[in-house]
Amino acid sequence: MTAKSLSVLTLDLPNPEYARSDQTYEKVNDTYGFHYYLNSNIRTLSTNGISAGHDLNGLLYTPDLDPTSTCVNASAPYVPANVTRLDNLPDTDYDLVAIAPWLSPQCVQEYLHAARQDATGLVRGFMFFLPSDNGTDVPPQVNDPAWGLGDGGSWKRENDYPVYAIPGATAAMLMEASSLYSVNMTDVPFGSVLTEYYDSRDYIRLYANIDTAGNGSALPSLWVFLLVVLGILLGIIGSTSLLMHWLQRRRRTVLRRRVIRGEVDLEALGIKRLTVPQEILNGMPLYTYGSGAPVSATTAAAVANDTTAAAKLGSAPSSRASSPGPTVRPAPAVRSTSYRPTALQQPTCAICLDDFVPASEDSEGTIVRELPCHHIFHPECVDTFLRDNSSLCPMCKKTALPRGYCPRTVTNAMVRRERMVRRIRDRVTVGVSPTPAELAILRTEVHEHDPAPPESLASRLRTRTSSGISQMRSGRRIASAPLGSSQQMTDMRPRHVSDSTATAAQTARVQPPSTPGRREWARQRAIAMLGRQAPVDPEAEDARTTPRWRKVVGSVFPGVGR
Repeated sequence: MTAKSLSVLTLDLPNPEYARSDQTYEKVNDTYGFHYYLNSNIRTLSTNGISAGHDLNGLLYTPDLDPTSTCVNASAPYVPANVTRLDNLPDTDYDLVAIAPWLSPQCVQEYLHAARQDATGLVRGFMFFLPSDNGTDVPPQVNDPAWGLGDGGSWKRENDYPVYAIPGATAAMLMEASSLYSVNMTDVPFGSVLTEYYDSRDYIRLYANIDTAGNGSALPSLWVFLLVVLGILLGIIGSTSLLMHWLQRRRRTVLRRRVIRGEVDLEALGIKRLTVPQEILNGMPLYTYGSGAPVSATTAAAVANDTTAAAKLGSAPSSRASSPGPTVRPAPAVRSTSYRPTALQQPTCAICLDDFVPASEDSEGTIVRELPCHHIFHPECVDTFLRDNSSLCPMCKKTALPRGYCPRTVTNAMVRRERMVRRIRDRVTVGVSPTPAELAILRTEVHEHDPAPPESLASRLRTRTSSGISQMRSGRRIASAPLGSSQQMTDMRPRHVSDSTATAAQTARVQPPSTPGRREWARQRAIAMLGRQAPVDPEAEDARTTPRWRKVVGSVFPGVGR
């Protein structure tokens, strides 16, 4: 391909008649031998017979012409009489590089033909020079008329080696050096010194190396430097990205373990909204209010079927689907103590504000669902909310999921939010005031984690409890939920009823209706009680508020640009 540089040095070649079989050539020290280097100003005339990026190497010589040819006399002014010829080289299969003047088209063709005939297949390249060129500038372009042979360029295809042109001054110096190193060792420059290091019967000859550039042009040193710097930067960026991805994966693993150990409540901290799967919900205790006795298996199955059927038949679509099952199945919820509510402890369902009817001889009693925090609700009120909206108790904001429950996927957004919450809490613990930005995040992403219900809700419950007790004494019961479609408006008209009739009506209605409409109303009530909820998908939540450039940076360097 295109020549990049030319170097010529001196070699000691063993005489094949006396040398050992394992003896090879050696480079002569530059102090006692010829050495020349040309970094540029080489013109490529033909690239036939060479692959991209391969160098040309060979002993430097000048082909012999037919003694009767007129080109011998024409070449005499430019080719010294004792220049190195093929006969001056060892009778060994060394690669060759030819050099000759570019005279007339006939003489050039004769030189090319002689090179093809000399040691067939050993000539690796041919260097020409213009006799009229005495300078060191690069030779003319390849399409210049000076390089025309009148055959339409067929000479390039006939020769299976590349052809180059070198400046005239360089060629004159190489021709002179070739004539000096065509004789015996004792007659070459510094011959007496060389005989002390090498066998005097060896050959001291010139060796040419032409370095080629595979893409046809040499890159400037500045571009090489820039490419090296770019490669280093890409390596640093790649290694940093891999390190940060590994760090984020480790943080996700650590957070998952902390959640499984019960050290972190994802939804209570406002990190990710969770819901209670149906199988866990079915495992939560169902009791008859006032007795503490668990309901029968038939009744529990009926409640579970009602919850599932109501969701399929007509309940409004929830804000999200149930949370995926945990990676490691936790133990089922187990009550630590027996819970036997009385009328003075929790007489009212906090969601629908209907009073619970205690079990007695005249009444079966209200069936209630007890959460792990020991708050009780109508299953018709709380089941749909826990399954479709949140795993937190609407009253105390504690999780209803068993200890060790962890979602299947822990994302980088969840890790970031948990670290932010932990950092804010640490600052508050040591007495350092959070920054306004941290306070804004805390108000936005973190729920109130106080187990005590809000004061306003407690006041309402106390007022509602007193009202319910006073109304129970008069034989009446308050229903705050919307009326069912089957209830007639005539029921609301005042009429005089006997005590026995009122008691019978109260006994008959101990459980709220399990209609889709009422369940949806109770779900919305529980959502309002819970207040601000954690995001369903923290990654999507961050994506909506993150600029595009930060998303790109965050994909390469997780944890940066957020």
